[in-house]
Amino acid sequence: MRLAVDDRRARDRRARLLIRRSRIYATAALICVALGLILIGMPRIQQLIGDRATDAQARSVSQSASLFPEGSRQSAIKSAVEYNQRLYESGQPQIGEPVFDGKVKGNFEGDDEYRRQLSVNGLDAMGELLIPKISVDLPIMHGASQDVLEHAAGHLAGTSLPVGGKNTRAVITGHSNLKGATLFTRLGELDEGDPFYIKVMGNTLAYRVTSKRIVSPTETKALRVHKGKDEVTLLTCTGQGNTMRLLVTGERNSMPDQAPLPGDAPGDMKQAALVSGITVTGVLAVGFSLCRGRRVSGRHVSC
Repeated sequence: MRLAVDDRRARDRRARLLIRRSRIYATAALICVALGLILIGMPRIQQLIGDRATDAQARSVSQSASLFPEGSRQSAIKSAVEYNQRLYESGQPQIGEPVFDGKVKGNFEGDDEYRRQLSVNGLDAMGELLIPKISVDLPIMHGASQDVLEHAAGHLAGTSLPVGGKNTRAVITGHSNLKGATLFTRLGELDEGDPFYIKVMGNTLAYRVTSKRIVSPTETKALRVHKGKDEVTLLTCTGQGNTMRLLVTGERNSMPDQAPLPGDAPGDMKQAALVSGITVTGVLAVGFSLCRGRRVSGRHVSC
């Protein structure tokens, strides 16, 4: 009788030991899965955090401009339209070269007239760029200096100011593949017909993509105004070693008949799928570990 009791106690000890080990293994597996997900997702998480900061800055620029008196906003737009007309008539003899090497502090740095155009509260910002399909919401700053492009989109001096109108082509530049923010990294995902928007001095202008092309950094003729057109070109680095430039050009469309309002534009399905995938994977990993631990403990669990 005593032998049977001892055997049962020995079996119970072995069972408890097995349960403890299994729980340790399950916990270790869960930690490994969690760490793996964090390591895989960390670059994107860092970019998402940076994107939230640029989103807030962009909205602040538009909100500040909307608080200007109506007369002040209309006067700023009128001045920008006149500036664009003079620029077109001049033949655009000098276009700030889109080379992002950090050696040049800024394009047209000394052009006081340019710096005064569309300046929102003296913050060197002129508007906001929205690209719903790739979750871009960026302030548009004067010039394309390295300081600007680290956290915002830059207006390429020597091209039209982004207020729309006949014989205009604003060029908006942005960095790609930065660790701290997405910026223009996904610009190549835009297809013909995709809408994007410029908010300036309380007005929202809609554009639809009409063309995509790759040019060399010195091919500034590819950035000049097309006679009779109202266009905006988005520019970023591309190619091996970022030695080429991707140009995505859109033509002005009226809202809401030709282009949807910003809130009605198709959203970023890729980012939504990524976030959902990470969330579901994490939930499944936790659920699997919990179910495994419960089964080992001898309880019946349906999973």
